[in-house]
Amino acid sequence: MNPTINPKRLLNTINTLGKIGKNGPGTTRLALTDTDKQARDQLTEWLEQASLDIKIDNIGNIYGTRRGTTNEPPIVLGSHIDTVKNAGIYDGALGVLAALETINTLNDQNTETETSITVAAFTNEEGARFQPDMMGSMVHTNALPVETAWNAKDDTGTTVKQELQRIGYLGNDTIKAGHYIELHVEQGPILDTKNIQIGIVEGIQGMAWWDATYTGEPNHAGTTPLTHRKDTLLAAAETCIKIRETAENITGSVATMGRLHNKPDIRNVIPGHTFFTIDYRQYQPDLYEQGQRIVADQIKETAEKHGLEYTLKQTVDAKPVRFNPEMVDLIETKTKQLGYTHTRIHSGAGHDAQFLTHTCPTAMIFVPSINGKSHSPQEKTHDQDLVNGANLLYHTALELANPHR
Repeated sequence: MNPTINPKRLLNTINTLGKIGKNGPGTTRLALTDTDKQARDQLTEWLEQASLDIKIDNIGNIYGTRRGTTNEPPIVLGSHIDTVKNAGIYDGALGVLAALETINTLNDQNTETETSITVAAFTNEEGARFQPDMMGSMVHTNALPVETAWNAKDDTGTTVKQELQRIGYLGNDTIKAGHYIELHVEQGPILDTKNIQIGIVEGIQGMAWWDATYTGEPNHAGTTPLTHRKDTLLAAAETCIKIRETAENITGSVATMGRLHNKPDIRNVIPGHTFFTIDYRQYQPDLYEQGQRIVADQIKETAEKHGLEYTLKQTVDAKPVRFNPEMVDLIETKTKQLGYTHTRIHSGAGHDAQFLTHTCPTAMIFVPSINGKSHSPQEKTHDQDLVNGANLLYHTALELANPHR
């Protein structure tokens, strides 16, 4: 199973990229901000140094391709380099930089491949600034019209297209993937708790997001009797409890109210308007659909109970997916050949692979997250686990790229 990737070079690129957007203990590179541009510029510089053919598409996805000897669609290896606020340095970046390390290792060995191999960095996977999340992979796979993505606005009213133009990453090229593999930190505790080196990902649970509002009447907190109130924060609080109960009652579900904004936001005024978000996830397709129906009904019923007006807009409906069985089996075979401990697992988080799987054979590889921490400065993965994952990615990609050897 030799050669292997260069551990020192891999870790150096991860740590170098991790310094871009560093703000105290965490790293912040919201999509299409100046720090995201800096990270993109660094990545494209590395792709150029690896002598790759670089393309930027109309949503800002970055592709760097090492040409093979045939015209088969490339094997795409990648993830994303944007982050949430105050994040760690591994989420997303590992998949992109391990893909780059795969290319660099092939270059070191002067290894020719039949099929081209492409490094991909998808735009706005996190959805922390613009919604929906996984925007780049959705546009790439035609799951989202590019015009809809371009018109998405952040909290200041700035659009995706304006920011793509501003930072210089509005392109017009693209690629068509023949296969896709995404290496990622688990972002959960299973591998770390069980002391397992590799998670072979069989699929991703469905994810539904909603933006919602309750509108009632702001009024004096001291003079308005309880029976006369139209308190939107009270209704939102009840909704938060109800969706938690729904998740508890539908086995394997999770539900979260992640954002909550009140108006007029004054100590002695009853809230008359409340904006909130809901995130519901479930791996089983029938239970995913059931949960979505229940959540929507609960928001409506709570509004009626309190005499409120309401709005409900679903911003994400990413159905549960199952990855290509042959790809999953190939990764397991390579894992065994490399001697890594492993288990089959499904992902609780959404990933770009969730959409690539609809257009080409797709699979994912997980490496452990210490204590299951992610989306925080406490995100950490042991260096050896990072190297193991990259090494597995390299050998799997090489097998796919040279199927006749």
